[in-house]
Amino acid sequence: MKSLNINPKFLMLAFMMISRWVVYGFTGVALGAILRRSGVELAQISVLGAAGFLFMFKFLWAPLVDRYRVLGLPTYKGWYVLMQALCGLSLLALLWFHPKNDFYAVFVCLVVASLSASFRDIAQDGLSVKILTKEEVPTANGYMSAGFMLGMVLGGGVLLALYETIGWSGAIWLLVIATLLPIPMMLIFNEPEANPQDPQRQAKSKSMWYALIGFFRYPGNVQWAGLIMLMTLAGITGPSLLVLMLVDNGWSLARVGIVTNIAGPLIAAALSLAAGFIFARTTRRMALVSMILLGAIFSFAKMPIASNSYPEMLTIGIVILAVVVASLTNLAQKVVVIDKASSSSDFGTNFTIQGALNQMGGTMASVAAPAMAAVVGYANVILMAGLLGLFCVFLLSRYKHL
Repeated sequence: MKSLNINPKFLMLAFMMISRWVVYGFTGVALGAILRRSGVELAQISVLGAAGFLFMFKFLWAPLVDRYRVLGLPTYKGWYVLMQALCGLSLLALLWFHPKNDFYAVFVCLVVASLSASFRDIAQDGLSVKILTKEEVPTANGYMSAGFMLGMVLGGGVLLALYETIGWSGAIWLLVIATLLPIPMMLIFNEPEANPQDPQRQAKSKSMWYALIGFFRYPGNVQWAGLIMLMTLAGITGPSLLVLMLVDNGWSLARVGIVTNIAGPLIAAALSLAAGFIFARTTRRMALVSMILLGAIFSFAKMPIASNSYPEMLTIGIVILAVVVASLTNLAQKVVVIDKASSSSDFGTNFTIQGALNQMGGTMASVAAPAMAAVVGYANVILMAGLLGLFCVFLLSRYKHL
C-alpha cells in the first residue's frame, strides 16, 4: 500500500491559516463578550467594528504587495514577514492597556493590527496562488479550510472559555505567540521567483492601478464577480442567522456557542481534508454546483427551526450540518477563486478583489437578514435564501468559465 505523503506546502498554508484565524476568531467573536464583561458600553463596543473596516478596501493597496519587495526578500515572503511581525507587536502593545479604562488605546492598537493584517493577508493569499499548481489547489484548499476552522475554534471558542482563568494578559500573550509562530517557517521557505508552468501567469499589468480593473478583462470574470455576490447572498441564512433563531428559541448562549462555534467547525475542519481530496478528483463545476445545491436543500431544512418545530436533537444535527455545508461551500468557492486569481501574476490583487466582492455580499447579507426577518419572519427569509441558492445552481450550470 502506498504511504501517505503530505505536501509540506499544504501544511505550511494550513498553519498560516490557523495563525490568521485565531486572531480573527478572538477579535471577531470573543473580544466583544470580554469587553462587555469588563463593563465597556455597547456603543463603544460597536466602534470596534471600524477596526476591521479597512479590510473592505484592502484591494486598493493589493497591487503594492504584488509589485514591490520589502526586507530584500521575495515579494510575498517579505511582505508576510514584515506585516505579521507588525501585527504581533500591535497585539503585544495591548498588554499595557486595560480593556475598559483604556478602551480607545486598545482600539488604536487593533486598527494598527488590522491594517498590517490586511497587507499580510494579501501576501498570504498571493503566495498560495503563486506556489500551487492547478492540480494541487483543491487538496491544498482542504488543508487551508481545516486551518481556518481550527483557528476560529481556538480564537473564538477556546480562548473565550479560558479567559476567566488566564485573564487579559494570558489571552494577549497567546494571540501574540500564535501570530509570531509562522514567521520562522516563512523565513526558511523558498519562495520561487516566478511560476514557470504558465507564461501568462508571469505577465503583470503595466500600471499598478490598472491591475485593479485588469482582473475583469479576462473571459468570464465579470460574470464570476456577479456570481460571487449571488452565492454570498444565498448564504444569508448561514450560521449568523442561525444563532439569532436559536437564541429566540430559548437556547442558552453556552449551548449556541458549543454547537455553532465549536462542534460544527471542528467537524467541518475534519471533513475539509476529505472534501479537498474529493474536489481534486472532480470538476470545478461539479464541486461548486453540488455544494451550492446542498446549501439550498439545507436552507429549506432549516425552516422548521424558525418555529422551534423540530425535536432538540434533530435541530442540533441540522445546525451542525448547516455549519459544515457552509464551510465546504466556501472551500469549493476558494478553489475557483485561486483559479481566477492565476489569470495574471497580480496574484494578490486578483485574489483580494474576489475577496472584497465576497465581503460586500456578506455585509449586505448580515445587515439584511435580521431586518428582513423582523418584517417577514425567519422562515420566509430562509425560503428566499433557498430559492436564491437554486437560482445560483442554474446560473453556475450554464457558466462557461469554470
